[in-house]
Amino acid sequence: MHQGSTPTGQPESHHLTRRGFLGATLAAAGLGVAVYSGTHARHEFEITRLTIPIRDLPDGFENFRIVQISDIHLEEFTEAYFLEQMVAQTNAMAPDLVLVTGDFVSRGPLSLAASWRAAGLAAEILSTLKAPQRFGILGNHDVNVGADHVIPPLEAHGTPILVDSYFPLERGRDVIWLCGANDAGTRTPDLNFAIPPNPRAPVIFMCHEPDYVENVILHPRFPLIDLMLSGHSHGGQIRLPILGPLILPPMGQKYVEGMFQFDHMQLYVNRGIGTVGLPFRLNCPAELTHFTLVRAAESALAPAPATARWPRASSSRARLPRS
Repeated sequence: MHQGSTPTGQPESHHLTRRGFLGATLAAAGLGVAVYSGTHARHEFEITRLTIPIRDLPDGFENFRIVQISDIHLEEFTEAYFLEQMVAQTNAMAPDLVLVTGDFVSRGPLSLAASWRAAGLAAEILSTLKAPQRFGILGNHDVNVGADHVIPPLEAHGTPILVDSYFPLERGRDVIWLCGANDAGTRTPDLNFAIPPNPRAPVIFMCHEPDYVENVILHPRFPLIDLMLSGHSHGGQIRLPILGPLILPPMGQKYVEGMFQFDHMQLYVNRGIGTVGLPFRLNCPAELTHFTLVRAAESALAPAPATARWPRASSSRARLPRS
């Protein structure tokens, strides 16, 4: 039998069937979406602007501006140029304070030595932030590559890391408290050390994993916290119609992105700027969050449902060209 002939000697048909055409079309579409998600959509970002009412906010902190950056994951897979662009965008907002809520680097296929070098590079890039103050906390990836390799370069370049500790932010005689928990995904935070026992002023609390809020609200010092900031979830990275977010890590599966209310305390979950697992984002752009603190009116202090989602006050999406 000659190659290319049927058993009866007739030439083989090479016409594309309807099923084959549909399969080829879907494969091509899938490839196109993957390319778009990895090259274009991954570098889209959104600046979310929120006004945050705070109980008994001191006069010195009225209209105090904070920018939250989260989940950088430098080098795996966030490029240095993209972090530099995010720093430039942050500087353009002229905040009073920048907070980085964990995962400066990634624990993945790259070597530990590569992650350690990435921590040093992240520290250098973040040192170009122009805000008067900046602080950070650890994420699970930072702990997994070795906190003793992540914290020193950051602090040497002017980014203090709060690990179950707190710090007074002062403006003249006025003060608010900034608190940072140890990573809740790899360690056990001690909120007795992370939150001051008698602050007599507003408290902002950072914890990388948002689902840890369910531990926070059971702690005796929960009534002292006004605002909790988290990251970790990446917003799901890939969000599809009907299916919703596809990639959610442990302790980032209940409170995925945006604002939630727990009695008097507000929780905000930032989508981050990096990716893990796959270098893809789709319908889930990277995010910088700009908060403006204002004194809460008495009517705003009434308890709200434990997981009420707040809409964003305003946001703008953009994609910057690679420089």
